[in-house]
Amino acid sequence: MQAIILEKTVLDWLLEGPAWLKYAVELQLLNSKPDIAPVLADTNIQKIISRLKSADAGLPALKTGKVHYTEAGKAYWDLFFLADIGLSITDIGLQNEAEQVFRFQGADGAFTIPPNVKDNYFCMSAILLSSLARMGYRDDPRVMKYIRATLSAQMPGGGWDCYGESIGVLESCPMDDMNCLMLLGQYEQHRHDPGLKGAIDMLLEHFAMGEHLYGFGTGARFRCLQYPAVKYGILRVLDALSLFPYAIESHSYKEMLALVRGKASGGKYTAEAIEPAYSDFDFGQKKEPSRWLTFLVNRVAKRVEKI
Repeated sequence: MQAIILEKTVLDWLLEGPAWLKYAVELQLLNSKPDIAPVLADTNIQKIISRLKSADAGLPALKTGKVHYTEAGKAYWDLFFLADIGLSITDIGLQNEAEQVFRFQGADGAFTIPPNVKDNYFCMSAILLSSLARMGYRDDPRVMKYIRATLSAQMPGGGWDCYGESIGVLESCPMDDMNCLMLLGQYEQHRHDPGLKGAIDMLLEHFAMGEHLYGFGTGARFRCLQYPAVKYGILRVLDALSLFPYAIESHSYKEMLALVRGKASGGKYTAEAIEPAYSDFDFGQKKEPSRWLTFLVNRVAKRVEKI
């Protein structure tokens, strides 16, 4: 695969962004140790942290059933965003709220979260657990227990689905596979696990074949540049699969990445679909290039180059 090099003009443009964006770039693209204080002083980041602490939309609201995994601007995706920046639970003072998530964990390691996350719905709980793992809970015994439960729920083809059986020719659900891989890919031993090739192949084949499966397609909406890709989107598939050497060597992965790269103008990417809940951020508007989307594409590119 051709190397993707971040041009200095684009890098300089990224570093001119808000404190939280600059922090993510320095930490994840430049491998430095930036000062977190300006991030925590950012008004928009403070709003996200406050919302995560709230009883209406935050982690405490999970017990009330008021928070659904498909809703942007609430616990699942606010936490996901802060994890993507590179912030930890300790950084943002969310220890008490994060601990509340584990109240929903059963003896077998799976989670049952109101209003509709059943213990076999790993695709939903994996969103929260993958964020927590990135935010300081990576080696927490409860996360390890969840991972064991996730792996024990794999179908014969290597993927997952909420029904416990295949209803499609590709043998698993793309949303389940993407979200589970999003967590498992954070661990070196799983990045090279041949047992995950089935789930990886399903995502790659889903894109290549263009089938509508379990309610998820790979058409125009899937191909839109959008953050967060709450339902199912090309950026999140690329991001999750970029953690697996087996995936990025495939023709379908290269094709997906080329499709996204083709959307750039001067090395910058603009949102093609938005979530109004994030209108305060550059990925919440479609008029100007988004530094955040540009960062995300280049983070994927960095992983590809490294492998």
